[in-house]
Amino acid sequence: MLYCNGDNDVVMRTAPAPQGPWGPEQMLVSSMQIPGGIYAPFLHPWSTGRELYYNLSLWSAYNVMLMHTVLP
Repeated sequence: MLYCNGDNDVVMRTAPAPQGPWGPEQMLVSSMQIPGGIYAPFLHPWSTGRELYYNLSLWSAYNVMLMHTVLP
């Protein structure tokens, strides 16, 4: 699962099943890395294995970016 935490950082949490138990937050994108404000991270169907693709919206430009993270 992806979401923005109280500091508006994009974080993920994992679980073996939708009902949990959920692991701790793992930061993917700090709000300080992208000026203008970020929100609404959304997992993209291209994600497989350790390759995580997600859309991330930007407040200032009201635009959407495709993001890519390789998980450890």
